Amino acid sequence: MREAKARKKKRNVKNIICVILIIILLAMLVLTLYIDKRDVSKEVFSPIQAWAEIAPTINVDDAIYLEETESEEVKNLISQIMSKNGLNSSNFGFFFYNINTREYYFYNEDKYFTAASTVKVPVAMLYYDKINTGEITEDDTLLYKSNAYEAGAGDVTSKYRPGSYIPYSVLLEELIVDSDNTANNILISNIGWKQYRYDIAEYSERSLSSTFYGSNVTCPGFAYDIIKYLYNHSSEYTELLENMKKSSYGKYLKEYLDYDVAHKYGSYGGYVHDYGIIYGKQTYLMGVYTKNKNNAPTLIASIGKQVVDLVEECQ
Repeated sequence: MREAKARKKKRNVKNIICVILIIILLAMLVLTLYIDKRDVSKEVFSPIQAWAEIAPTINVDDAIYLEETESEEVKNLISQIMSKNGLNSSNFGFFFYNINTREYYFYNEDKYFTAASTVKVPVAMLYYDKINTGEITEDDTLLYKSNAYEAGAGDVTSKYRPGSYIPYSVLLEELIVDSDNTANNILISNIGWKQYRYDIAEYSERSLSSTFYGSNVTCPGFAYDIIKYLYNHSSEYTELLENMKKSSYGKYLKEYLDYDVAHKYGSYGGYVHDYGIIYGKQTYLMGVYTKNKNNAPTLIASIGKQVVDLVEECQ
């Protein structure tokens, strides 16, 4: 899943960290022996004691010395789920990543699906970036043009009329919480229907095909990159994450889980997906992509529950 160059860089960093730790422990050992020799009556702080205090301060979330490894348990579970539910490479995609252990599993990661409303997350990210840099404020407004209207849920679609100037705060909240299509169209048209595809691609280092740049499609690999970027920069997107926790009102990935789930579903023309961050006993990134499955919302919820239960039983 990772390029050889990236893996080599991680191994080099890991080796450097190991060497540094060894040097520190040796230095502490020498210092302990020296102090002990000078005054045996004084309490000596041993290297073992020092390590006991240092180790708990290491943040496992950012522990770059941990190798990324494919989870055989999740892989086997997904295989079983696919067999039982008629899922295959033409109608199913999946990603899973455990932030704490760096275990992952991808299925069909480069398969393109109609993105539907899942695209609203990176669209929102583009605007929160503008807010964070001071280019715009949440109180600034955008003109609602008549060609932006699209049927669906949300206050922008139901309560505002073409010609209105709508605050970004309203557009961004309705975009995620109620998956407002009209809000999405207003925000995208302000950037440009072609340009926004190139802009959201910047959140990923993945090689994307011309299909991606020409239409509203996604793949599990790109969706993972979006969610991973969102997680890694959580402090820049606090409002977006809170809105994602409200999204879908407890359905899809969140339906069977008692944890907070910052997620966004998409449903259009037989394509039904959901992806997001699951704040469980550990933190998980997950995405489920389906095509022409009648029970898709329930199936997505079931997959999320089964994967989380499996992982947490193994902890």
